[in-house]
Amino acid sequence: MKTFIQKHALKIGASVSAVVASGVANAGPVDEALDAAVASGQSNYSIVVIGLIGLAAIGFGLRAIVGAMR
Repeated sequence: MKTFIQKHALKIGASVSAVVASGVANAGPVDEALDAAVASGQSNYSIVVIGLIGLAAIGFGLRAIVGAMR
């Protein structure tokens, strides 16, 4: 095994450096996609919270109206 590595050290080194370089080159679009997904998730969360608060307010108001009619 040691002689195999010694014989092919240059090829192995070039292959590893090519893989690392391609990984670094693709880091930009991945970061941008993650940032976009996080922003989308935060806006969806805000919409859900606002909707729940609105439903609670409507429920409280209807309960108050029904209670006043009794």
